[in-house]
Amino acid sequence: MPEYEYIETELADRIQTITLTNEASLNALNTTLREELEDALLRAEDDDEVRVVVLTGAGRAFSSGYDFGEEGTKTMDDLIKSSYTHLDTIYNLNLPVIAAVDGYALAGGCNLALVCDLTIATERSEFGFPDVHMGELPPRLILPYVTDSLKHARELLYGGKHISADTAEKMGLINRVVEDEDALWDAVEEEVSHIKKTPSSVVKLLKDTLNDIQETQGYRSNSAGQIDEFLFAVTSETETAHRFHEIVEEEGVNAAIEWMNTAEKD
Repeated sequence: MPEYEYIETELADRIQTITLTNEASLNALNTTLREELEDALLRAEDDDEVRVVVLTGAGRAFSSGYDFGEEGTKTMDDLIKSSYTHLDTIYNLNLPVIAAVDGYALAGGCNLALVCDLTIATERSEFGFPDVHMGELPPRLILPYVTDSLKHARELLYGGKHISADTAEKMGLINRVVEDEDALWDAVEEEVSHIKKTPSSVVKLLKDTLNDIQETQGYRSNSAGQIDEFLFAVTSETETAHRFHEIVEEEGVNAAIEWMNTAEKD
């Protein structure tokens, strides 16, 4: 593996662990990090020694979502040409990917946790899509395809609220909740031990088959056609979205997030 700026990789016991290390911004998914993540995932897929990929985040968050602090406000043209292929890379990867969540998994970070094949979280973890408060849709709608009920998807997407790991488990978003970081890694190792007993070719076939089921529900028609990404681009032109980005430029990201989470919008 090459040296990366925003992620660290470690291969041990046939497990490729990828850690997001952009701690200063709670592992916000800036452009470089997303590119590095894709590269690390594809390299893991090409390595016959790797049976499972584990994705986690350093510090207080798994990931806080996309990086609003990146220089420059993107135009709609930029957004339409942008590609959030890191999620599709995980979805299409021949290897199973386990998200080990300890802390915030919000907005794009929530999508990242949910697109993984398995998601295990500590009790202190929180999930949700607060970015809807800024007037923009998520660039990929994964939630409706993993939750037990469209009622839950509506609740989280309409309200943009944070939910606890316990609530996320009850809604079907994640597989298991454990007490703390030590228990998290014990749980990950337990799941990996079971996966290793299944031939890698069978795991690939099973993943492809289960993906087919998800695609019959409409996931692929949206993602392949980039419909949700185009809707994300369109909603970036709303009055609320413009105001959010104005506050980012004038007062900083923290002020914009405070406004996003507290101000009522028309």
